[in-house]
Amino acid sequence: MKVTNLGDKYTHRITLRLSDEQFEFLAKMSEILGVTPSEYIRMTVNTGMVATRNSINVYSNGQALDPMLERKDGSTSNENVKTDKHDIIQ
Repeated sequence: MKVTNLGDKYTHRITLRLSDEQFEFLAKMSEILGVTPSEYIRMTVNTGMVATRNSINVYSNGQALDPMLERKDGSTSNENVKTDKHDIIQ
């Protein structure tokens, strides 16, 4: 599997330190997928970007960044917050 750069230039560089176990995992996954370790890391970042695309703009210091996500009382909703207000047994 060859990952192709579809136009975005890679202009930012990071340095990452990994444990032996993390490095072995990265090397093995890269080999399995037939990509370089850098391409594999980009793939995981892209997956995270897609997975959080809707919720990443919801909170900044506890406030919605997108006014459409705010409730009338100014609060925001996060579907991942567990509540027990609907429990029958108290």
